[in-house]
Amino acid sequence: MTWDEGGRQALYDLATGLKLGENHLRDFMDWLEEISLRDGVTIPEILNREPIERISSDPRLGRSDKLKRIKDQVRRLRFPRLSRIQDEIEEKIASLKLDPEIAITVPPGLEGGTLRVGIEASSHEELKLLVGKLAEAMEKRTVGEIFDLLMGRPVENGGGQESQTPRKSFLRPRRLDAKI
Repeated sequence: MTWDEGGRQALYDLATGLKLGENHLRDFMDWLEEISLRDGVTIPEILNREPIERISSDPRLGRSDKLKRIKDQVRRLRFPRLSRIQDEIEEKIASLKLDPEIAITVPPGLEGGTLRVGIEASSHEELKLLVGKLAEAMEKRTVGEIFDLLMGRPVENGGGQESQTPRKSFLRPRRLDAKI
């Protein structure tokens, strides 16, 4: 694809407005080109869509917040299936109704296919209580469904039941962030 003047100018405006470094610029160029080719739209049409335009013009956001949010919006346009899976995982995490001191998150773009678990506790007793609540939540079918989604398996038939990951592994996270 050759970039027309409008596309080059739109990318230039984005790059200078957000002070993009080489890696971010490369991501934007690749994603915008791929979206344009797939959807038959111009680069300015992509960058002038409502969510991106709203983020760009929000005076309350700093440069790094704008960059993060705009890049996320363009990534979501480029990878709609992955974005739907990420949204579904985040809904399932929210449905666990964990205490605010317990955070389960997924990396953007589901990179690595892992969950990150964080616990904030101000005492030994609070930490024990929160770990117990986390252990209770790990017994719910929803957790198996989350891992099924991370592994690319469908969850419509009761998900979580056919998971190849043993239950015990949910209680042994690779990394546990705790403020003690």
